Amino acid sequence: MKNIIKNITLCGLMAAGAGMTLASCDDFLTITPTNKIVEEDYWKDKNDLNSSVMACYKRLVDNDILAKYIYWGEERSDNFERSSGVSASGPVANIMNANLLPTYDQFSWTAMYNAINYCNKVLAHGPEIIERDESFSNNNWKPIKAEMVTLRALCHFYLVRTFGEIPYITEDYNNDSQELRTAQSTQLTVLNNIIEDLESIKDDAVVDYGNTVENKGRITKKAVYALLADVYLWRASYKAGNNQPFTKVTVTKSYNGPLTEEELTSRVEDYGTTAEEDYQQCIDYCDLVIDMAFKEKRDYIQKHGINVGGTLTELDLEDLLAQNEITLDSYSSSPYYAHRQIFGIGNSDESIFELQVEGTDYTNAMVADLFIALNGNTGQFVGVDAAFAGADESPNTTTPIAVFTRTDYRRWETILFSEPTQNSFPIGKFILSDVSQTNPESRLYLTDNTKDNLTTLNIASTRRSILNTNWIIYRLSEVYLMKAEAMSQLYEDEENLSKAFQYVRAVYKRSNPYAYQASNGNAKTDSLNFKNNFNTSASMESLVLAERRREFVGEGKRWFDLVRYALRRGNTKDMLEILSKKYTNSKAIQAKLADMQSLFSPVYNNEIKNNTWLYQNGVWAVNETSSRTDDL
Repeated sequence: MKNIIKNITLCGLMAAGAGMTLASCDDFLTITPTNKIVEEDYWKDKNDLNSSVMACYKRLVDNDILAKYIYWGEERSDNFERSSGVSASGPVANIMNANLLPTYDQFSWTAMYNAINYCNKVLAHGPEIIERDESFSNNNWKPIKAEMVTLRALCHFYLVRTFGEIPYITEDYNNDSQELRTAQSTQLTVLNNIIEDLESIKDDAVVDYGNTVENKGRITKKAVYALLADVYLWRASYKAGNNQPFTKVTVTKSYNGPLTEEELTSRVEDYGTTAEEDYQQCIDYCDLVIDMAFKEKRDYIQKHGINVGGTLTELDLEDLLAQNEITLDSYSSSPYYAHRQIFGIGNSDESIFELQVEGTDYTNAMVADLFIALNGNTGQFVGVDAAFAGADESPNTTTPIAVFTRTDYRRWETILFSEPTQNSFPIGKFILSDVSQTNPESRLYLTDNTKDNLTTLNIASTRRSILNTNWIIYRLSEVYLMKAEAMSQLYEDEENLSKAFQYVRAVYKRSNPYAYQASNGNAKTDSLNFKNNFNTSASMESLVLAERRREFVGEGKRWFDLVRYALRRGNTKDMLEILSKKYTNSKAIQAKLADMQSLFSPVYNNEIKNNTWLYQNGVWAVNETSSRTDDL
């Protein structure tokens, strides 16, 4: 069965390598000048509309937004520390040390709201095309509307996870003729609005555009379902911890953690639905994505005349993920394994939605700035030494010390290992199009967990010539882990928890094939063990958190995972025990992040100056240097 699935994958990848004859990245992202999207006399026919739709996608891969995916989703996490070339007193160092100043432009949300406005422009003017262009009907408009509502919802979701309380913008505006004056909504209100908007268009989204690039690079029904699952998971966690809107701060002293009751004024809001209902919605939408993935795989098998054991029912969860071709016992130099499919070629079978980066007119230059350049120069961030230098002996722990275990391919596919004495761990997954093991017989990476054995002596890699790595928003492995996380919160019985375990195991096993091979005498330790280690809700939650970290290092998700973990508890205590492992001054960090509100970033001072309806996140308001401090 597995060999058949690998052959299917190889056929698809060879088609991708041949240039995707049905559509190319250039065709997909051919757009008009972006300033035309705000011209009121621009919207004449469906060609104008289609160009504007492409402009919305293009806006989301501009580097001022790509950088935010990393800054907001990784900078404060336990994955990274500043590189040696970054100032010890500048914004990166301060933010990593929980000294968040509203004057730092990393907290500017202008670019993200600009992308939201692009979407709102299309949504405002799209219906006009129905009246002006006889070849464009309401049925043509509905899937485009679904795309724009989803992209807008995605932008708001990034914002609400980062800042907590934000303006929810659904009307377009023209920068030349009017100013944006919209107050913030509470976190719960924003989440409710996102869900309501997505629920209203979910049935109108496209299932199949007819070619791989658009099926992965544009919003599809699977992408809508994946985003809905993610938002429901976040809202469920918010409700589970009995969280409420930001508190109002009236003090003027410098904040150094935690605030007294006298300094706070609380607001209260009703939830409407329960956390349990939202967790179930997350599971339901994950199931819809997984069911669609199974159908697509079965249809592909049937179309290409491949008979699987006489039936089409033998597919399992592992078959839907990009496959690893390399195993220790059966080494192959084939480049078609998971890392190359997902990051090297891009638009892999398991991809749900990824922003297309063609590498010339628009590049993934933020990778060079934040992680590592094509020539190997380190960017602003490097992996925390304590987390990446070594490897855990076993994955069967709820308190892992290192990110990866000793059998995990992702260790040498993620980190750029270059020399035996290195003490810095740059992320290479975005510039390495191909990673392979040159000396598999030595088994060094499987028998010795020191960094010295993971060098160019036994790891071969191919670097990109241009920065054209797609930015992946969702792939199937994340849907598996979202479902497992929701199940860990909804169930306490072993029967359901064992089902959740299977989703985590599928992701882990993909990158740890040797852990499950009969020739591995240490297989019981190297592989995941449900019965003895993860048969409770708490231990399953810890397993999912660890597996998400292993799978998505550097992909802008870890900080949000930690915040969601804290939201679920209604306090930062357990989350800070995880986060503080990277700090030598952990007590100071824990004091600064004692309040839930401190997990959300301050509003950039210039935004507040330009929009007097905005207020500052109360925890950071006391540190404002602007002339205006709102007492809410």
